[in-house]
Amino acid sequence: MFARLHILQATPEQSEAGLKIFMEQLQPWLRDASGYRGMIRLEDKESDKTLVLTFWADEEALEASQEAGEQLAELTAENTGAKRLAIELYEATLVDI
Repeated sequence: MFARLHILQATPEQSEAGLKIFMEQLQPWLRDASGYRGMIRLEDKESDKTLVLTFWADEEALEASQEAGEQLAELTAENTGAKRLAIELYEATLVDI
């Protein structure tokens, strides 16, 4: 399994707006994306940092979603005012949920 980590700087209001956009617009796209396996969203309200980790079945699915994922993340950041700090790619060597 592979993962893409989005790291954002967002106020609580920006984070709420981003969550709404995700639920209404991005989640349906993700669920239809080939190889999508799930997502975890973490917030640290004291530092205004949000981590969004998406999981993909294999490296091919991760790569196939790369361009669309970047565009959707950029669009969400622009619409909420959140700042994108980084996007990082990983191989998930242990997942126990």
